[in-house]
Parts: sequence; C-alpha cells; structure tokens
Amino acid sequence: MNISKAVASSIGNAIADDALKDADNGVWLQTLSSATQSAWQRRFYCIRWVDRLAEQDLIVQPGGEQFPAFYQAWQGLRCQGRLVGDSQHWPVLQVLAADWFQTDPSLHQVEIAAWDEYLAAIADYHQSPLIINRLDEYELMLDRLAGSCFQLLPDLQAHQRAIARRFGWVDQFYNNLRDLYEDAQQGVCYFPTEVLAQFGLTRQAILDCSCLEHPGYQPLMQFWVEDYLPHLRQHHLELLEAKDLQPAWQRLTMWFCHRYERIERIMQDCGYDFVLFARQYWPAVERELSAQRF
Repeated sequence: MNISKAVASSIGNAIADDALKDADNGVWLQTLSSATQSAWQRRFYCIRWVDRLAEQDLIVQPGGEQFPAFYQAWQGLRCQGRLVGDSQHWPVLQVLAADWFQTDPSLHQVEIAAWDEYLAAIADYHQSPLIINRLDEYELMLDRLAGSCFQLLPDLQAHQRAIARRFGWVDQFYNNLRDLYEDAQQGVCYFPTEVLAQFGLTRQAILDCSCLEHPGYQPLMQFWVEDYLPHLRQHHLELLEAKDLQPAWQRLTMWFCHRYERIERIMQDCGYDFVLFARQYWPAVERELSAQRF
C-alpha cells in the first residue's frame, strides 16, 4: 500500500518530503482489511488535500483564490445535498458527496459539522503573518484544527468523539514540534507571543533561527516540552484508556504514541536545536519505515 499516493501527498514541497511525512502518519493502516483501509484513506485524502490547497494559496502562489472557491463549493453541497455546477469538478467534494450525501445525510451530521469547522479553521490559520498572542489562543487553534480533524475519522462511536477530539490536541502539538524548522522557513511560528516574551524571545528570532543562540531558547523549549506538554498529555490522552476502541483506532493510537516518543526523543537528543533535528529526524523515519514489518 502506498499511503502517500493514496492521500495525494505533495512531493518535495517541504524540508521533509511530505510523502515521507504522510507515510509515517499512515503506515499502521496496512494492518487493516482493505475495506477499512479504503475508508480511512478517503478521509485522510480529503483532510490533507484541503490543507495543501490552502498552503498553495498562502505559500506557493500567495494571494491565490483556490481555497475560497472550494469553500464556497462545499457550502453549496452542504446546503443543497448534491453537487451542482462548478462544484462537480472538485474531486474531494465528489468523495464527500458519495460518503455523506448520497445515502442519508442525517446519519453524518457530526462529520458534516466537523468538516465545516475544519475548513473554517484552515481559512483562519492559513494567514500571513500568523500571530498567536496567548497560550489559550494556541489551545483554541489545537482544538479547531486538530480537534475537528479527529472528529472526521472513521470508526468512532458517539461516546468516543469528545476524547478523540482531545487526542487531536496532542497530535497537533507534536506535529508543530516536529515541523519547527519547516514552518520557520515558510514564515510560520506557532509559539504564543506571551510565551516567547517570557523567555526574552520574539517570533522573528524563531523564524530566522537566531533563537538557537539566545540564552532564553533552552529554557523556552524545556518549558514547552518538559512542563507544558506533560500537562497537555495528562488531560488529553483519555483515548488510550478506552476499552472499546475499534481495531483501526487501537492501531492508530499505538503508532501515533510511538511517533510522539520518537519526535520527543530525537528533539531532546539534538539539544532542542530544531535545524539539527530536521536533518536527523527524517532519515531516521525513512530507515524505520523501510525496516517496518507489521
């Protein structure tokens, strides 16, 4: 199974090839039946595709209007329950129309609302410059982006949705930690301004990597990874204790926790130098995936 191809990865558009990133996120899928794989791949495809569309407007072709056009076409599908006019040309909308609207939309209201929330968050956080002032604003971003995203995934029972949403917070945090250098090169800094100021740092120091020579940087990262992250994990990993998870979610949580440990370990081994981390982390992922046997 080529998960990267299945979720429409962009190749070579990052410090870490997005195909490798997506393979690492989805390698656990190969342990599942083909029908289950297909359902998860369709959802990952939609989530990743729309994220890349917004990045295209922000980074590759600044000022582009593709995402707003897609957003408007989605609103048409949501209101009318079918694809009409130009909306028929969007492959992602064809997938969503088949999954949610061609049967009984009332059975998919949670997913439809979560998708709408995810698109609104994508629109709000794919801005330049993105400035997050306070820690509670950062947590709101975690919830709106990753919380809504995790509501979209298959095989969730109704009583599991809230804890799956909170699991998404932790996942987004680790992704932000992993992508510090990649994001900085694209002019993106997710550290709240108030947290940076607490350690005498600025958003610009993160973006130009001069923070690595600043005496406040190590204390910042120690707070972020050794103090704040354990607090986040303690309150948002209830999903790991659930006794009735579907097999797909059992595999997902096991593999994702392995990814989190790897990110944290290599980042600490690199002394929180996120430039060095990027150089060491992705070759390590590639070696591990090449040797992986499920």
